[in-house]
Amino acid sequence: MEIIRNLGEMARRHHPVVAIGNFDGVHQGHRAILREAIQCARVAGGSAFALTFDPLPASLLDPAHAPPLIMTPAEKLELLRLSGIDGVIVLDFTAEFSRIPPRDFVRDYLLGRIGARVVVVGHSVSFGHGRAGNAAAMVEFGREFGFDTIVVGPVKIDEMEVSSSKIRLLIQEGDLRRAARLLGRYHFLSGRVVRGRERGRSLGFPTANLESETQCIPADGVYAGRVVLSDGVYPAIANIGLRPTFAEKQRSIEAHLFDFDRDLYGERIKLELVERIRGERRFDSPAALAAQIALDLSRAREILATA
Repeated sequence: MEIIRNLGEMARRHHPVVAIGNFDGVHQGHRAILREAIQCARVAGGSAFALTFDPLPASLLDPAHAPPLIMTPAEKLELLRLSGIDGVIVLDFTAEFSRIPPRDFVRDYLLGRIGARVVVVGHSVSFGHGRAGNAAAMVEFGREFGFDTIVVGPVKIDEMEVSSSKIRLLIQEGDLRRAARLLGRYHFLSGRVVRGRERGRSLGFPTANLESETQCIPADGVYAGRVVLSDGVYPAIANIGLRPTFAEKQRSIEAHLFDFDRDLYGERIKLELVERIRGERRFDSPAALAAQIALDLSRAREILATA
């Protein structure tokens, strides 16, 4: 898959089909847009591109209220690659770029620099200064400038409309099962394993402490999950929170890998979260906590056996 960050260096292509979106999460709705673009390009013997932005607009325009990203930019590119798209165009989203009117964006970028023959958008797309452009406007611009516009969606699963905002809400509520249905995969946290206070080891359940690069973190609690390493995937149980039994003040993310005794310090891992087992709570003693962890492990094994 080709990654294009400078449109000045992009060679002209035969029949470019461009799917536009933030694509945070590359969820089932995004995949419907990407499939439409890929199919359209294949029929015409052209190339399908996903056009996205870095940083995402809200991070620049309203950083105090910007939503937490479901995945890192690098992970988004990897999932876009796995979709089968031919290339990804990553536009540098700056304050100057944000002031471009919708019509100028279409004329100067989609037509002038990319030469799009077909533009594929989701039904809730917004683009241009003040987010003034929408799906209906893109259809009208297509008529004016001579390209086809395909509007996709809404995509619904289990009577829920698929959107990044809905998925973030489900994750933050700890509803990983429903989030997974909308994502088309389990939500994961990624980052490096760092040294912690070794509370788990003292209880007989050594853990890998994850320094998460993922912004969208689930609600505090205990989760059944899997840890993805370079040499395989390992069932695990994870705790997210403040460890109230020990009166910790800093939130942590810990994973105990079943039947695993290798040192993971410094390694990059991916923690897939399958289902929340319970909320985090304070126990009267470390022994009481250890007894509960044993029960949680048993429940996690049951969940993962059918996940």
